[in-house]
Amino acid sequence: MVKILWQRTVVRDGWHNAFTDLCLWRGMYWLTFRKGSTHASPDGGIVVMRSVDLKRWQQVAFIKTAGDDRDPKFCPTDNRLYVYFGTWLPKPEGWPDKRGPLVSHVAFSDDGIHWSNPIPAYKHNYWLWRVRYHDGTFYSPAYGWDTSELKYGLFFLDLLVSKDGLEWSRKCRIGGKDHRPNEADIWFQPDGEVWCIARSSRESTHSLFYYSKPPYDRWECIDLKVTLHCPVFCEVDGKLYVAGGRRTDAPWKPQYPPAGNTGIFTVEKGKVNPFLALPTDGDAAYPGLISPEPGRMVISYYSQHAYLSGVVYACSPHSSDIYVAMISLE
Repeated sequence: MVKILWQRTVVRDGWHNAFTDLCLWRGMYWLTFRKGSTHASPDGGIVVMRSVDLKRWQQVAFIKTAGDDRDPKFCPTDNRLYVYFGTWLPKPEGWPDKRGPLVSHVAFSDDGIHWSNPIPAYKHNYWLWRVRYHDGTFYSPAYGWDTSELKYGLFFLDLLVSKDGLEWSRKCRIGGKDHRPNEADIWFQPDGEVWCIARSSRESTHSLFYYSKPPYDRWECIDLKVTLHCPVFCEVDGKLYVAGGRRTDAPWKPQYPPAGNTGIFTVEKGKVNPFLALPTDGDAAYPGLISPEPGRMVISYYSQHAYLSGVVYACSPHSSDIYVAMISLE
């Protein structure tokens, strides 16, 4: 029976702490998130923390560029830990879009303590939303847009590949502007087929399921007809799950505690089903999801529920906290 065994507040300091990810690397847990004044502010920077027991956390890095750094994601390999994130740069004079240029950055460490300076990972206005390392190659479903159209939101989703995680090239298009896909994750099936779930800005209540067989140059699409922001896959005991932001007015299974706006779904080809929703509220979600042992999941996420309920005094209307929870699937 699914159950939240425990949830812990990792960071509560009055700042807007948000957009998390989680991984296991070299026998330790690694947590990353963005810290800033508000949901979108130029002081946004990337925090990296580690823990041996999910109870005590130590900050090991703060990564900052000249812009608003946000939405960090880990990609661990045997010898190196990468963190990818997007940066909204200051808007240059005469820049045609309502936002400044977007640059995806990557920083890396060979020991978890000493981190490289962040370097651009690909072209402007391409967001390497999540990077997966599979069979010696890095893959990323990266969404982009054409600034010359003056329409941020007309997104397309491409599959990018890299041999070293630093220099990337475009392999193919996953979904075009008619779908407007953006935040996405991919998962490699045992038979080699790749599944991808992407949020769509075409209809706020719809996310998209893409799939492709090797060599991954042609993709088919199924409309999930479910809201699923910031998706992240995780496999436990041979079963695939995806976590992300959900609409609280959408149908959900009965559960205790009350179902908040961060949900975990089971995944079948072209279909997702409600599994468990975390008790989050307000500006929330953007989870990381891993399975450290059979029958268990660990999820990281952020939420404002402690402030909205009046349990904790909010220093700012933008205050949000970082949480980690252990979930039993047995």
